[in-house]
Amino acid sequence: MYRTIKRLFAASAFLTLCSIASLYVGSRVAAAAAPAAQAVNPLAAQFAGDPGDGWMLAGVFLMLVALALASAAMMLWTRERHG
Repeated sequence: MYRTIKRLFAASAFLTLCSIASLYVGSRVAAAAAPAAQAVNPLAAQFAGDPGDGWMLAGVFLMLVALALASAAMMLWTRERHG
């Protein structure tokens, strides 16, 4: 059982690193992009896709999965420790 817990923690750490890398790449892509012209319609401007949004969205999703794995590992660890 401890092997499973270690694997869950390792997967959580790996996904956290991937999430941080994805967020970093997304911020660099957004910073390197040329400023876009403002839309005439303010409502349309809210839904315009900015460069790097896909990377940022992937980073947030990976972080949520990492948190879920870490909480599952923590639950298993406390259940195993207390009997």
